[in-house]
Amino acid sequence: MSDLHARDHEHDGEPIVELIEEGRLVGYAYLDDGQLFAEFLPDEQGDPWAFDMDDLQRILDAARAMLEPEPEPDSTAPGEGGEHPVDALAAEFDTGAVRRGEEDEGFYPVATVARIFDRCAELDLAVVSLEGFQVHPDWIEPVPGHSVDMGDAHDGEPWPTFKAGCHVQGMAVLEKWGRRPGLVVALEVGDRDGDRFVL
Repeated sequence: MSDLHARDHEHDGEPIVELIEEGRLVGYAYLDDGQLFAEFLPDEQGDPWAFDMDDLQRILDAARAMLEPEPEPDSTAPGEGGEHPVDALAAEFDTGAVRRGEEDEGFYPVATVARIFDRCAELDLAVVSLEGFQVHPDWIEPVPGHSVDMGDAHDGEPWPTFKAGCHVQGMAVLEKWGRRPGLVVALEVGDRDGDRFVL
């Protein structure tokens, strides 16, 4: 994965997203009459930039999430009446865990974690970290190289940008991890106040 990332900006009072690689501005994404566009700039020699396709798709998805209006929170979602959305999320996916750890943390199949990502978007939450494990009959073993903290990577960004960045990065990681048979995933969820919760 390259350093290509998206950054909120304004141009003539309108929101745009700058596309940045290694500190250099390489393009823009913006809304025009409700349609999303991306423009790429030539490099210092006037040549076009070349990007890894997966990285480019990841950053364009992040730019889309940053520019499109945030959906209204799900009015039918659990969590009304004073219940925290994380409590609603935990109750909804409790039976989806294949095993529970000593601290009651859940270990979920990759497909279930993908559904948790989608549900978090509806509940105005973000999945902020993922860690992969291999299940054995009597223990669970962390898989080397299968740990990522999206919350740290997007720390300090406005909540809509933070949430979108975590979602896009996390789903890209999850897609790669899904190729490993038997992998289960532990995760943390964050809210707009900056609090983290083990699911």
